[in-house]
Amino acid sequence: MASIDSTRNAKESSRNDDVESPPQYSERDNVRLSGDGLPNYTQAISNDPPPPSYDSLYGRVKAAKGESTGLLHFLKLFLIIILSSVLVTILIGIFMSVPISMIVMGAYFKDDCPAEKMIPIYLIVAGCFGCAKNIVSLIQRARKTEAEREEDQKNVNPIETFVSCFLFAWFITGCVYIYRIKDEVQFEHPNNEYYCDERLYLFAFWITTAVYIIIGASCFCVCCVGCWASLCGD
Repeated sequence: MASIDSTRNAKESSRNDDVESPPQYSERDNVRLSGDGLPNYTQAISNDPPPPSYDSLYGRVKAAKGESTGLLHFLKLFLIIILSSVLVTILIGIFMSVPISMIVMGAYFKDDCPAEKMIPIYLIVAGCFGCAKNIVSLIQRARKTEAEREEDQKNVNPIETFVSCFLFAWFITGCVYIYRIKDEVQFEHPNNEYYCDERLYLFAFWITTAVYIIIGASCFCVCCVGCWASLCGD
């Protein structure tokens, strides 16, 4: 029995010698830090300010300076950034001025279109909702970074969805009000039942028609870009 026990103990001892002992925690930690390049505790809690956001004007100029190959190249990129910022500002001003002008025209000529009394009301309501939607969009754009705006685009806002659907339905309704009296409206005799102030009607007509022109031009540009991309791909 003693010889059997000694033989069993010898086998178990040799088996334990074949199993490699696990590495120490410090060894694993060193390998991971050197491989992944993770920051240490001091770097993680550092209060240094983050780099400038590249959706800001300063960040874009700094990025252009780093990407430029010389002074002339940097000046070219700088001018492009400034002009694009000015263009965006102009577009924002246009988008804000259109609904404001709709409110002003509708309120000023509220009782000057007996041919279709809903045209001034259509302008006032569309202008109010358009202003509210643009102001909310500008506030959200100013308070949030590009990453936050992209994250918000993934989430559907029920209020914005309702406002957009209402504006679309109200636009279609306004088209009915404006276009159905196009062949009957007259601008000379205020006492006539088909009279409408010329300034009011032409403003409403062209502000509504401009939407169709913009949609058509956008579709044309998309088709041209698609054809150009397919030709370049071939």
